[in-house]
Amino acid sequence: MRRGQVAVYLVMLLVALCVLALLNVDTFVAVRAKNQVQNGGDAAALAAAHRQGSLVNEIGRLNVDHLLAALAGDSNRCEQIVLEQRRLCLLGPVDALRLANEAAKRNGLPVHRDFAEILHAHVRDIRTIYAGGGEGDPYPESYPGAWTDYATAILNVVNEGLATGPDNMEFYHAAGAHLLLTRAFYQAIAGRDWCWFHFNAEALLNGYAGYRSWSPLPAVDRNSMENSEIFSLHLTARQTALTDVFSRAEIKALVDRFSDQTFDRLVRTDDVTGREDLGLLADGGQTWFFFDAAMWRQWFDGRRLADDDSGAEFPILGEIREEYNVRGCAAVCRCYRTAEAMAANRTATLTWSAAAKPFGALDGFDGARGDVTALKHLVVPCLTDVRLVALDAVGGADLATADFGWVHHVRNHLGVYLQRGPGALDGTCFYCQQLKTWEHDAFRREGVHWLKYNAGLCVRGSGFSTSHGGTSHGH
Repeated sequence: MRRGQVAVYLVMLLVALCVLALLNVDTFVAVRAKNQVQNGGDAAALAAAHRQGSLVNEIGRLNVDHLLAALAGDSNRCEQIVLEQRRLCLLGPVDALRLANEAAKRNGLPVHRDFAEILHAHVRDIRTIYAGGGEGDPYPESYPGAWTDYATAILNVVNEGLATGPDNMEFYHAAGAHLLLTRAFYQAIAGRDWCWFHFNAEALLNGYAGYRSWSPLPAVDRNSMENSEIFSLHLTARQTALTDVFSRAEIKALVDRFSDQTFDRLVRTDDVTGREDLGLLADGGQTWFFFDAAMWRQWFDGRRLADDDSGAEFPILGEIREEYNVRGCAAVCRCYRTAEAMAANRTATLTWSAAAKPFGALDGFDGARGDVTALKHLVVPCLTDVRLVALDAVGGADLATADFGWVHHVRNHLGVYLQRGPGALDGTCFYCQQLKTWEHDAFRREGVHWLKYNAGLCVRGSGFSTSHGGTSHGH
């Protein structure tokens, strides 16, 4: 061996060892970042869902308080109770976001600017659109001063710095089902996922007639605005005489079962069946809180989602017990974590979305075990557990999300597109770029041609954990 060759080999060996060391360090950093973002997202979703459950139970206890106060003829107490319920329903879920944010931070997740931008913009909408500070009529408030309280509550949480974003927000001014409000539509265009079109929009792929042929975006439903848009409880305040909903025997059963969970009983329950006049219980002007039947409905039909017409089975083991088979409220939280790779001299952003929901069960008036709506959808203290669930089993994430680009697109770009066409779309917006691609006849013809010969190869996904986190039902 020539003089100096040993030194060269030693240098090469040292370089190789350094590269291996850097790769090991990068692997450790990536794994740690992944664990942090996953643990933070899961903890945030569980914290928010736990608060949702406690809010539903508190509103249920107040329903029982209201029943007792109505029996006692205490109209002032009845009004105070309804006001407290309205405040809890609108403002309480914002507190769930605060708790989710604290859980994410405890797991080492950093504050992310996009989450704050979304909610800062939304606070401006509340103060202008909702409260009538801009053009148009204000949205109806669930109680006097509600929009001011709501905007302030959100702003207080945002100012703490958000390490997680609510990924299943339901903005009043962007609600409803529409293909343009479905992120999977844009993702299918970007990835030329013709199988998605085969299962969801093949007729549109064949017969699209231009941007003017889109149906209008859904109008705002102003009849039910007592719920927060963040982690909604999906309850409804119904003005009715309780005697029009329940028989005397059923009202007595409610008092017997739940009054010991509230304050001292104001009346003997014998009075319910013995009195001719039930006073305020027969007053049609009283307001009671019920589970919204449109949302607190059957969750699964066998092993598939009850509202999924595809027939695809969900990746669950066994059957869900009937008493827990109700969709109800839930929380989806999105988190980000950046991992730096020293060997490659680059950074990667890891995303994790996690979903959780509260569960419970009730015995109906006939004694049979059922879900929490078993007492004719009246809200009572009934939620006892919180679990992580699959993302697609929750839904709602296509209406509004912690994805800043998506929210910006829905709010600022879709209206322009529907009025002026693809030429007016923002070239820097990912979703706008997909709409521009969609408008090309050649793109749609490519899909039609592919499906003509390959549609039989399309298989619906059966669910798995994706790189973006959470468990999803088919992609």
